[in-house]
Amino acid sequence: MNVFGKAKGGGRRSAKRVPAPVLAVLSTIEEDHRAALVNISSSGARLSAPSLPREGEQVIFKADRVTAFGRIVWSDGAQCGVAFDGPIIADELERLRGQVGMWSCSGMSADEQAAASDWQLGISR
Repeated sequence: MNVFGKAKGGGRRSAKRVPAPVLAVLSTIEEDHRAALVNISSSGARLSAPSLPREGEQVIFKADRVTAFGRIVWSDGAQCGVAFDGPIIADELERLRGQVGMWSCSGMSADEQAAASDWQLGISR
């Protein structure tokens, strides 16, 4: 009987794991928008997706275990900025920054990161 996580050869994986983008959800009154988290601070975040809320819309931001209320302060095609109504707790912020940092430091160019993000989101350019 196989044990989860164990494989022949001492449990070694046959494929290397690479960091994946941090996915977030921006919820408005009308719909949910799934997006890749580009960067985050205690007061706001930058996100990327093919469909995002409009500038001025109130949103609920959710990523990992973080939930924050905010407003879209700018929108430019496939990216937008969210200003949070209140600051994110420092521990939660550092955890998310670490996840975003792993993705951005993975040795991929910005174009490769964008393409991988699109693939993760199920879209293509």
